[in-house]
Amino acid sequence: MTKDTPPQKILSSIKEVMEGGGPMSSNIARMVIQSFQRSEESPLTPRETEILEQIATGKSRKRIAEELFIDLETVKSHIKNIYSKLNVHSKADAIKLAKDNKFI
Repeated sequence: MTKDTPPQKILSSIKEVMEGGGPMSSNIARMVIQSFQRSEESPLTPRETEILEQIATGKSRKRIAEELFIDLETVKSHIKNIYSKLNVHSKADAIKLAKDNKFI
């Protein structure tokens, strides 16, 4: 809720919380949804994004290749492209930059 919420709405929201609910104004709900949406400005291809997401979960290059049914050299090539496009030199930097900019 925002600070301009009418008193009656605050009271009904308190009751809802006491009953196990989670009241939220539409403005706040919209902000929450936007915070989870990815940026459409990502320089990464969908496959590069998928690989970077896998790296961010701690998966090895070999495991990524196995799960995506692609060659290990293809994974390495995608990672090289990711680093180049994001202008980084490590997976930690790539993950941080991608998360900060909502690419992943």
